[in-house]
Amino acid sequence: MTARILIALCLTGTLALALPACGDDDSNPGQDGSTQDGSTQSDGGGQQDAAVTQDLWIGASCTCTDAECEQLGVPKPNSGTIAGCDNVDQPWTGADLVCLRSYTGALATDTYFANGYCSLMATTCTGDSLICDSAVMGDYATMVACPAGSVMLQDTQDVTVMSFNATIESKNCAPSCTTTADCREGEIDPVFADEATQYQCNDKGGVKFCYDPRNLGATYTATAF
Repeated sequence: MTARILIALCLTGTLALALPACGDDDSNPGQDGSTQDGSTQSDGGGQQDAAVTQDLWIGASCTCTDAECEQLGVPKPNSGTIAGCDNVDQPWTGADLVCLRSYTGALATDTYFANGYCSLMATTCTGDSLICDSAVMGDYATMVACPAGSVMLQDTQDVTVMSFNATIESKNCAPSCTTTADCREGEIDPVFADEATQYQCNDKGGVKFCYDPRNLGATYTATAF
């Protein structure tokens, strides 16, 4: 799953832990159920329409706009100034706001998030410090939920960088869906020579969520909120 993203970051030896500035706006919806003026975000205990992917919310397109956004060309999802995720619930217990982005190249595993993908994310790592010092974000233990109307994706992946080894566990949030029509279908990915994306409504044991399945590992789980 998203542990694939962290393999990319481990290979560069960098993963800043600072929250993006756009997550500090007190007017953004929070885990306490408050809502932003003009937003259709449901409260933390309610059920959002599954087919809705809100503008500037989880699963929306995003960009990162300064030098902290990448290292050696590899995206750093929770660093830099993120634009396009203004309505993602912040602060969210245990999670960092991230803009997941596509990457292809010699320094890392390919990732497939055409035009950026807003999410909330936390990771933990056991093993060699060369990997783990760069691979941890958020507070994995205290991230126990995703916002109403979204799905928590969890995965565990073994990582090898040169002769160093570690196991990375990751959690992140994806928007719920009913059909692929809810999932930004028809976009193209400029990182991959403008090929069509594979954003679709994935079904994991009856839990449906918008994601490019090429980023999913064999052992991931999906939990609806």
